[in-house]
Amino acid sequence: MVKCIMKRKDIILQTALTMFNKTNTQAVTTNHIAKEMEISPGNLHYHYKNREEIIRILYKNMREKMTLSIDELPKNIKALNEHQKILIEVQWEYRFFFREILFLLSRDKELEQQYVDDNLAHRSRIKIVMQHFIANGELEIMYDHTLEYLVDSILISWQFYTSYLQTLGKEVDLKSAQEAVEFTNNGMRPFLTKKAFL
Repeated sequence: MVKCIMKRKDIILQTALTMFNKTNTQAVTTNHIAKEMEISPGNLHYHYKNREEIIRILYKNMREKMTLSIDELPKNIKALNEHQKILIEVQWEYRFFFREILFLLSRDKELEQQYVDDNLAHRSRIKIVMQHFIANGELEIMYDHTLEYLVDSILISWQFYTSYLQTLGKEVDLKSAQEAVEFTNNGMRPFLTKKAFL
């Protein structure tokens, strides 16, 4: 019985994710999700109270796929490049969230607080990665405030690059989303040493 319940819960999440990505969260109600699955709204609400709960769980699932422990963080540029490939795939899988991020946070204080906490932790991990590169001689940064600016630039590009593309009237697809990796790498380029290119 538990297995059956878990399966239905997962199908609801996957259906919601697909529909959110295709349109937007405001165009997709729990009734729409239930209709797409050919189940009753009551059946859906047995598993999830409302759309906001579904979005929170999708966000949690996304974070789990993206987040590395401190010990797992990239220790060199090559490892970072491999990790970024995974990040962009996950970001594209949950693209509705990045497309609507500020709107979603404005409508759900619980989600907002969780995101702020996670984002501060994510910023700390980015800084640790940059410090690894400095320690191993792949990155050369003379001033602490320059390191802070670089960390912020990387964080901003990962969160808002696809939104930036939309403001230029560009089509956002997986290929264009992958430009965020190049954008991040170019941000580090002025500080890279010869060792980073070996």
